[in-house]
Amino acid sequence: MMLGPDQARRASLLIFIVTLVDQIGWGMVIPILPTYARTFGGSAVVVGWLLASYSIAQLLFAPAIGRLSDRKGRKPLLLACMGGSAVAAAATGAASLLTDGAFALGILFLARALDGVTGGNTALAMSYASDVSSPERRAQSLGLIGAAIGLGYTIGPALGGVIAHYTDAATPFYVAAGLALSNALVMWWLLPESLSPEQRAEGTLQHQEGHITSLGSWFRHPQLGPLLIINFLFIVAASCYQMMLPLYTNLRFGLGERDNSYLFAFLGLTMTVVQGGCIRPLVHRFGERTIFAIGIGLLTATLAVAPFADTVTGLVWLCGGMGIGTALANPTLLALLTNRAAEDERGEVLGVAASVASLGRILAPAWCGYAMKHVSVASPFVTGASVAALAAAVFLAFVAVKTTASARS
Repeated sequence: MMLGPDQARRASLLIFIVTLVDQIGWGMVIPILPTYARTFGGSAVVVGWLLASYSIAQLLFAPAIGRLSDRKGRKPLLLACMGGSAVAAAATGAASLLTDGAFALGILFLARALDGVTGGNTALAMSYASDVSSPERRAQSLGLIGAAIGLGYTIGPALGGVIAHYTDAATPFYVAAGLALSNALVMWWLLPESLSPEQRAEGTLQHQEGHITSLGSWFRHPQLGPLLIINFLFIVAASCYQMMLPLYTNLRFGLGERDNSYLFAFLGLTMTVVQGGCIRPLVHRFGERTIFAIGIGLLTATLAVAPFADTVTGLVWLCGGMGIGTALANPTLLALLTNRAAEDERGEVLGVAASVASLGRILAPAWCGYAMKHVSVASPFVTGASVAALAAAVFLAFVAVKTTASARS
């Protein structure tokens, strides 16, 4: 690590702020996007594929971005990603100026795909946080990034809902574009690079010597493969409720953009409190594996009960449980993954994890959009509970049990 202790603390604070601002912009538009797309004539199936288009692009490009960050540094790639997010958000807002609904939907799809191509912001921020933290503090550092994401979910949706209510649904996208550009300027001016020239040169040499480059090779990795499978299943389960919740509440309870934004703000606040204040003492006392098991169990239970909630209040409380489960599981799973990865491949591993997560975010909304129309409006919760239970089973079979056995031997 090229940064000293004081520099590392300042860098951790800066990457927290950068991630927070990035997620505020993202959080402003995600609760609005499904109903925004419906104003152009998009059905539930179209909305599902629109949400998935971001992840399709990220699936294809995230490993390459992570690999480039190992070789060229985190900062240049973060700047490029922020620029892409700004252009995509502005284009999404500009779609409202078009009179042809089909053409406007095409612009939305192109903008989401561009955002996905340059959508490695979070994975790069996590790589940066891992670079400037010791292994024993890595779960805490990743938890702080998770807290920034949760706080962004708190501020962003509420801000986006208020802006959309007093202006129109397109304005939050323009504000998000401005935030992304401002964020890029702050990073360019203040954020130090986390990888030394020697580390970047070593990363380049490793890749030239035939380093693991395919997703199939990563899945066959004895230490990382099971965790990547669990990560995929966990993301599918979480995406079922996170991405389809605005459409579900609109169809089931008639909630609009402002109410859905407030619901997402509540989710974000819940995740912020857990990841910002609880992860460190919980991991210190019980370890990453135990906290992940608790988180995935809670997520499974609340998703399974959600279809039976017949009031908005009941659903809100269950969403709080989903947020707590997600907040416990996500940083501990990523900490397990990064602690098992070699130092020079950490960025690529997190890029692969982001790519795998993107595959989950493709399948979840695509299937849920279809199932909500043709099977049941509660399909996102039923699907999410089933997949979360499978993730817990894989974790118990291939990670928790084997790790315990290794420790005893």
